[in-house]
Amino acid sequence: MWFMSGFGGAVEMECREYWMYKSGRPSEIYMKGVYTFLKAAESNRKIVGSKMIWCPCVICKTLQRFESINDIEHHLLINGFMPNYTCWYKNGESRIDGATTSVNLNDDVYENNLNDDNLNNDNLHDENLDDMFKDLENDIGDDDKVKLQPLFEDAEKPLFNGSDNSKLEAVMKLFNMKAKTRWSNTSFTELLVGLYDMLPKGNELPISFYQAKKMMNPMGLKVERIHACENDCMLYRNEYENNHKCVHCGKSRYKRESKTDEYDNNVKKNGPPAKLLWYFPIIPRLKRLFSNEKEAKLLRWHSDERINDGKLRHVADSPQWRNINSKYPEFGNEVRNIRFGLSSDGINPFGHGNSQHSTWPVLLCIYNLPPWLCMKRKYIMMSLLIQGPAQPVITLIFICPL
Repeated sequence: MWFMSGFGGAVEMECREYWMYKSGRPSEIYMKGVYTFLKAAESNRKIVGSKMIWCPCVICKTLQRFESINDIEHHLLINGFMPNYTCWYKNGESRIDGATTSVNLNDDVYENNLNDDNLNNDNLHDENLDDMFKDLENDIGDDDKVKLQPLFEDAEKPLFNGSDNSKLEAVMKLFNMKAKTRWSNTSFTELLVGLYDMLPKGNELPISFYQAKKMMNPMGLKVERIHACENDCMLYRNEYENNHKCVHCGKSRYKRESKTDEYDNNVKKNGPPAKLLWYFPIIPRLKRLFSNEKEAKLLRWHSDERINDGKLRHVADSPQWRNINSKYPEFGNEVRNIRFGLSSDGINPFGHGNSQHSTWPVLLCIYNLPPWLCMKRKYIMMSLLIQGPAQPVITLIFICPL
């Protein structure tokens, strides 16, 4: 893996600007782009519960709606998009947040003749439980495999007598909906309670977010909590794992300092740490991405599918990318190596302007991906979470236990 600084600009909007207005309507990239838009528009129609979709062609200019998506496709292929419609605000996107769709223009299931059926079947691969169980078994040790047994049981247990969905399938679908629509934990609990009351008596649906999350825990990824010096001098890990004081400034590791300098050998028994670093391991998440055939193909896009014509179209065309390849040729020759963009900034999670608390999330985006996917929420990883109250020393950000 290699870290490259900076996130870059609004690459997705630039990509849309290209295929919507510069690629030419007869081109394949324009056809696939129209397919991308229609999937997003159809998805938004279902969310808002409408029967009609606004048409953004040059003639209609989002002033006319159609019930058939084929009509909109015909308009876009004949007339093209109205000017400056790179943010699809009439079809579900926010002007503030920018693009929110996550459809790949190089989708293998692309078809020129669209219909409602293939718009509805774009997420069936997300529910392949057998593959997910196989990935989980490979990610954990032998001692932890017993934790998967409840998942296998829930996968066989019907949600209620006569139901076609298992308990696990139902909870997974609800969690996917929660993630896509950004429901709060409270609203998710209210939804579970309402569904539980509406379903037949004796159903297996959890009635709280806590119960549902506990049920899905074996499929989650671990979090490491690493003690840190109050002044950001060091992390208590590796050879410093059992130290009680900072080797640089002498500050105590704990919030409550001992008056006698006597500490228990088990550092966990000496009270809470003065500062804590939350580390979300990167490698297990990359393993899960590579275990999916479609995701693995996207991670090699910079080498296999990028147009290499000397123009600056992608981060891989930049001088910095080439410098890394020349300095580390063995790294550069392996197309599956991951290159990250790292970004961090302090935020106040409690919304009080005069608060002294500051939390620093450290985010990683994957530059191997196509430019229209690099900044998608799905592919941005939070690797570190540094809690305040003071601003951390910047060197702490790069002490990352990979």
